[in-house]
Amino acid sequence: MRPHKKTRNGAAFLGLCALANFSHAITCSTTADVWNSGYVLQVNVLNDSATPISNWSVELAFNQPPGISGSWNAELTTNGNITTASNISWNGNLAAGQSTSFGFQGTHEGNFVMPTCTGDSAGAGSSSSSSSSSTSSSSSSSSSSSSSSSSSSSSSSSSSSSSSSGSGSQIVIQEEAPGFCGVDGSIDNNNTGYTGAGFANTTNANGAAIRWSVASPYGSSYQLDWRYANGSSNPRTASIRVNGNTTGSVDFDTTGDWTSWTSSGVVVALEQGQNSIELVSTNSEGLANIDSLTVIGNQAEAADCPTTGGTGPVLPQDGNPAQRRFDNAKSAWSQSKADIILSHQFDNGGWPKNQEYDSTGSGGSGVGEATIDNGATVTEMVYLAQVYQNTGQTKYRDAVRKAMDYLLEAQYSSGGWPQFYPLTGGYHDHATFNDNAMASALTVLHNAVEKKSPFSGNIFSDSDRNAMKTAISGGVDYILKSQWRQNGVLTVWCAQHGAYDYAPKMARAYELESLSGSESVEIAAFLMTQPQTPAVETAVKAALAWFRSPNTILEDYRYDKNVEEKIVYSPGSRMWYRFYDLNTNRGFFSDRDSRKVYDLMQISEERRNGYSWGGDYGERLLSYAQSVGY
Repeated sequence: MRPHKKTRNGAAFLGLCALANFSHAITCSTTADVWNSGYVLQVNVLNDSATPISNWSVELAFNQPPGISGSWNAELTTNGNITTASNISWNGNLAAGQSTSFGFQGTHEGNFVMPTCTGDSAGAGSSSSSSSSSTSSSSSSSSSSSSSSSSSSSSSSSSSSSSSSGSGSQIVIQEEAPGFCGVDGSIDNNNTGYTGAGFANTTNANGAAIRWSVASPYGSSYQLDWRYANGSSNPRTASIRVNGNTTGSVDFDTTGDWTSWTSSGVVVALEQGQNSIELVSTNSEGLANIDSLTVIGNQAEAADCPTTGGTGPVLPQDGNPAQRRFDNAKSAWSQSKADIILSHQFDNGGWPKNQEYDSTGSGGSGVGEATIDNGATVTEMVYLAQVYQNTGQTKYRDAVRKAMDYLLEAQYSSGGWPQFYPLTGGYHDHATFNDNAMASALTVLHNAVEKKSPFSGNIFSDSDRNAMKTAISGGVDYILKSQWRQNGVLTVWCAQHGAYDYAPKMARAYELESLSGSESVEIAAFLMTQPQTPAVETAVKAALAWFRSPNTILEDYRYDKNVEEKIVYSPGSRMWYRFYDLNTNRGFFSDRDSRKVYDLMQISEERRNGYSWGGDYGERLLSYAQSVGY
């Protein structure tokens, strides 16, 4: 399905929000998300007086019929251009300083401008203030950079609002229901007032999380509202992660008792396709007790929860080196080259490597040429999937499907991938991490399973994704089995390993059996895309310990390929060698005669200048690891 592109315009679509017939000061504010002929409006009502109120009502006056198709958290009536909203049973009681929110979606005739929301207070001594704002989300359906606008609503009632099944304007996801993916803690029912089977109670720990999965037919903004209770004396703040990226935060203020329930929420951008949503504690007390998540917006649906790689916490993906390579592939070439790239695809679904794609290709069998080396095939897959999303032309989708079939067919039963397929013999037949071949292939498979853009929509079927899950499971198993041990201690990986014996292998004459300071980065980074099962977490943390070891880091030096000596003194810099001895962790170099030497100047000038022997390889991985607490 093609993206639903949102637009912003600034013509006069003026709204007036007024409070009527109350003797208490009310502050009213609005937030909207707008696209071609539709909008979602969120209204926040704050009791800014010194006394509580038991009900409220507001009016919104538009200069055209509002065309409302769905609403939440308020009773609405419309007469011409005037919409009146009043509280429902559970959000009318507002203590001094408390707020509630409601919203609706509809269509407009163009010229949409944020409604101006004003409040009036008969007998309260002063008029209330008002404000309006618009979300800053990108018009691109793949954006995840929208700022989150927080709101809250208060209630001590045990009832919850139901979802609208007809219009699909909102869904309510409760524990142990489709779309609820897990809690770092337990599902409890010892505090009254919850709905459904119980409530999610996280462990009292920083980083404890609750996870959901939601599908969106378009890239758009959605309101997320959590019904919660916080009987502690302190507010509890959570960060919000969408598809592994932190998009904002939400406050869970104290409710005075664990049986008193209220709601709080934000507006976030969801991608077209499946989206993972995580609520993550930012303090040692954990989260509030969460009863349900309500998702409000255009045709949201509860989605299947990710199962790739087993069960375990999923790390945020901001800064993951493996994901950065994947994201860069979306725009590896200009869209004008799409048909040229299509013409180079082999009959078996693969592509050749190191192509500029300046002229039309002739396809062919791919024997001896189809490969995943140097990013071949996987880069073309991601790029053409993005072209398909941009154009809707099925020839690009079909090429991506054909390439995925190639990847699945090329995998060994052990879980590894050769460098070339069909097999060409020699070192090419080893399971190949060199130049990030396997890590890139597995990252593409992972993102396809997760329906991450550009693999959203109908590019792959559920049957396809199940086959990919099996391939990923095999790949993870191979990585774990091939991780090298020094005296029983896990370290990192060689650039290539035996397809079935998992042992480090030699490739070209100057690529000896070794530990790789380069390729091991994205192997570990790929593992960090997977659920952190005990086995995966152990492997990742062992690799990180190796990269952090003073026995592997060359402090105060950097690698400069433009100078003769290559390894240059540079206070404050750090570098890692390309190759390390399997047993001593000593960095070494080699030449076409396969000599192992420890001084770069002892190899030929041709090899010194024709190969990369070191770099700041570990920096990206260690920076990312630190950001996720590893």
